[in-house]
This record gives sequence, structure tokens and C-alpha cells, in this order.
Amino acid sequence: MLAKLEGHEKAVSGIALPLRSDKLLSGSRDGTVRLWDCNTGQCASVINLGAGVGSLICEGPWVFTGMPNVVKAWNIESLAEFSLDGPVGEVYSMVVANEMLFAGAQDGNILVWKGSPNTQNPFQLATSLRGHTRPVTCLAVWELDTLEPVMTLNDHTNAPMSLLCWDQFLLSCSLDHTIKVWFATGGGNVEAAYTHKEDHGVLALAGLNDPDGKPVLIGACNDNTVHLYELPSFMERGRIFSKHEVRVIEIGPDNLFFTGDGAGMLGVWKLLAKPS
Repeated sequence: MLAKLEGHEKAVSGIALPLRSDKLLSGSRDGTVRLWDCNTGQCASVINLGAGVGSLICEGPWVFTGMPNVVKAWNIESLAEFSLDGPVGEVYSMVVANEMLFAGAQDGNILVWKGSPNTQNPFQLATSLRGHTRPVTCLAVWELDTLEPVMTLNDHTNAPMSLLCWDQFLLSCSLDHTIKVWFATGGGNVEAAYTHKEDHGVLALAGLNDPDGKPVLIGACNDNTVHLYELPSFMERGRIFSKHEVRVIEIGPDNLFFTGDGAGMLGVWKLLAKPS
């Protein structure tokens, strides 16, 4: 552990590192986004949004915050701000792909915005992807040519909480106490190649390579622990014990990763080489 960043009063719901910036951003259920100076670890600014943040991501200079019934877009270079209306309820997950913003909402819909030359609002609502009947908790992949669902993976027996596309594999974790590794078969199907069982529900996944280039999977469980696994063996590399559930993991440069817990604490960590 390199640092603890304290200031949020409720759970951290998103962590982002904007491009060409020396600031770390964090969003929280306390209704604020905090900008942290990466050089000093001090909070440089607090933005009060007036409602709890359900998710936060960045793409280039754009920062997107998911809030009840709206997504707020903020350009950290031009300081332009826009409100993207359309979500019903909380926005729990967002991802940017093919110059489109996807936002998963509490009502089970995924809203899609495309870039627009309109200077009043450069984001135009393109469509809504319908299929889920419960809240969309995580987003990773979709058929981006047609925006139609390709297949449904039903192997989890409780809510999937996090998805991770890594190399040729899709990894998913769930409250059913499992992490599943999926791969595409020759026939175009996707099957669970391996299921790793935990003693508790798994809330978040992230992955990075250690200084020796070995892939390490980070998984946060709802017993206040974070597990580090070597892949593909799932041999445990280490474990972090937290006072509260870690709900957000974000990968940074130079073997750094960041965690955000249910009480508002951010942790800054550096993955070291495996002892010889």
C-alpha cells in the first residue's frame, strides 16, 4: 500500500484516471466527485453533484458520472458540462466503445449515446437496448454492429457483479461465490471453461501484469477481502484485508491499482514482483 485517500463519507462507486491529467477522480454515494493530486495524494477539488453517484468512468478528456435518471458528462479540458437524460433509476455501469457511450440502468435497459456535431449537446441518444429484467450491474461486450444481443450466458446462479475482457477470455464474478472464465468455442458459442469457487460473493474484478509480465487477477469479495491470483492457475498471490467491502478496483500505470470501499476510503497499491 502506498497511500490512503480519505474524504468521501459514503461508499466509493467509481474511480477514473483521465487522459493527460495528473488527477485521480473518485465518485461516491455521498453525492460528490473528488479530484486527487496524483503527486501529493491531497484532494485538489470537491464537486458536489447533489445526488449519489452510481458509477464513474472517463474516456479521453471526458468524465461520465451515472446518477439517478441522468448521466453527467464533463470535459476536464474545456470544462464543458452536459446532462444526458433517459436512464430510469440508478446508473450502475457505463462503458465507452466504438465512439458510443453505453449506460446500464436500474430498470434493466442499456442506453446508448453517439457523438453529435451539435454544439449544444455533443451526445445524442441513439437507442435503448432491452432484454434484462433487473438492474444492469456491469457492462463489457455487446454486438456493436447491430446493437442486438448475440447470446445469453446463464451459468451464474446469482447476480453477476463485474465483467472483465482480458486477452481471449471473458471473466465474470457473482454473488454466487464464483469467478467464471469464458472462451469462444469453434462453433461461435461462448462456454465457461473454468469456475473458481470462493467462500463469499465476489463484487469486483480487475487484471494487470506484474513487473515480470505475469497476469494477475484481482477480485474483491464481500467478506472485506481482496484476493490476488496468478493466471491461469488461480494460485493465490496475496490478499488484502479491509475494514469494509471493496466495491471498486481501477488499474493504473506502472503496476499501480486503486481500490474504493464501502466507507469511502480509497487505497493506492503497487503490485511488486514475485519474490524469487
